[in-house]
Amino acid sequence: MSSSATSTAVPVGVTFHPDTLRRVGHHGDNWCHTWAADDTIIASMDDGNWLDGADRGWNNHLYRLSGGPNEFVREDLPGYPQFVFNEGGWFGYGICSLDGVLYSLVSKCPKNGWSGPFRGIKLLKSHDNGASWQRVDRDGHERPLGPWDPARYEVSDAEMFYLEESGREAHGGLGYPFASCAVAQRGRDGQADSDGYVYIYSPEGANTHELLLARAPREALGVRATWTFFAGWDGAQPRWSSALDLRQPNHVFPEADARGDVYGWYSWLPSVVWNPGLGLYIMANGGTFGGHGMTASAEDYYHRWMHSRSGSLGLWWARRPWGPWTQFYYNDEWTVDSPDNRTYQPKLSPKWISADGQQMVLIWSDAMTNAEGRSHTVNYRWNQMAITIETTSRE
Repeated sequence: MSSSATSTAVPVGVTFHPDTLRRVGHHGDNWCHTWAADDTIIASMDDGNWLDGADRGWNNHLYRLSGGPNEFVREDLPGYPQFVFNEGGWFGYGICSLDGVLYSLVSKCPKNGWSGPFRGIKLLKSHDNGASWQRVDRDGHERPLGPWDPARYEVSDAEMFYLEESGREAHGGLGYPFASCAVAQRGRDGQADSDGYVYIYSPEGANTHELLLARAPREALGVRATWTFFAGWDGAQPRWSSALDLRQPNHVFPEADARGDVYGWYSWLPSVVWNPGLGLYIMANGGTFGGHGMTASAEDYYHRWMHSRSGSLGLWWARRPWGPWTQFYYNDEWTVDSPDNRTYQPKLSPKWISADGQQMVLIWSDAMTNAEGRSHTVNYRWNQMAITIETTSRE
């Protein structure tokens, strides 16, 4: 089924299967991933090391997953640029596989460790299934970038694909759009693409509950001038503009929970997956609370801490990658197997989907504390669970 197919079955709810709960690896978080041409999954990990016995940690690193959801094997990708823990402040989010080429969009923090909001992205590209990597500048020019090349940390207009563009002020601070990105996952190696475009999502930097959307021609993802941005609706059709300043939210999420506690800057980066069995796009997303006080003040909204409580989880569906998005599940404070969970960054596997589309695998991060009160210790690894998408027919 192509991504232009129309289904009459639409999601109306979800059943979680905690008996399938599985936690894998040493430590790390965020877990953006893509379904590669060789039928493996390439997973981006932040702030950790997923393999036991490793001699260092990374702010961002890539791994290859081979096998099914219950028995996959993890392998290192040693040729990827080595974004060493707290050396440069680089965190990987957007990742995709297109026609055998891997792309990784790496976000730059203001400081050399975890901090925000992000300043922009460095675009990396691999023509050999992740063995070696190139840096892509905004004009599409590629330059080899070895694992320990000092240029991996370079921040300049010449090196960055986006850098501090079209900032807006809110919550007492300045944030930038497309400084962190997620890419719509359209089947193995992007082969469920039906229109020749790649769709890229980003939270609005200073108001992250506002979801932004860009698209680029599949053959020119690495040329900044080819990107156009969602600029509102013409009836039921999206309007696209080459001017980033004219961007409009494609969708709006909650700013706060039912108690009035505010979700902060590190929120609402979506996971959008084409589900061929349903003939729909399914989005998972969630908010993480702002600072220790969970207020809209700059001291909280832009604080590096955001796990005073467990984050939210929502699920939406759409017929097209630009929406409109219909919510079929939402929980302000989603926990899995303990009230002490501190869940965040929900993802959906683009590969592990049943033929009828109703069975999917949810992946997430957990900042749960240990008995001594130290965060990011218990369950701070790849967390996964099977879910069932409940559907009903709609004319």
